[in-house]
Amino acid sequence: MTVTVAQVATELARSTPDSPVSDQWQSWLNRAYRLIEGRLGATAYAALDPDTVDDVVLVAVAEHVRAWRETTASRSTTTIDDGTISREYESAVGLLEIPESLWPLLDPTVGDGGAFSVQPYSAPDPSLAPESWA
Repeated sequence: MTVTVAQVATELARSTPDSPVSDQWQSWLNRAYRLIEGRLGATAYAALDPDTVDDVVLVAVAEHVRAWRETTASRSTTTIDDGTISREYESAVGLLEIPESLWPLLDPTVGDGGAFSVQPYSAPDPSLAPESWA
């Protein structure tokens, strides 16, 4: 189970970056594998299809790289007549995450719950058939 920095670059239609950016991407790849193993457990992780794990890691890291910005601040200045308004916005990408939509590929039991993890209706109990009421 190994996705390379070159595969992430191909997924993003970019050239393979040099160090230290390639080292950063490799760190994110390693972390993605650890996130999956940590959530599913070592035994379940070892039983997974390696190609499926690689696909999930590649998509997760490519999306993280796509959203990553070296600088997270932006400035907007508007001038009307004699007045000037200047605003600065900051946004952060956050931590690397495996999107919830990809977890069912790794573990089909993920998502079995949902809005109705309890039955919203009742079913008759076969042991309490009407003839047993007598």
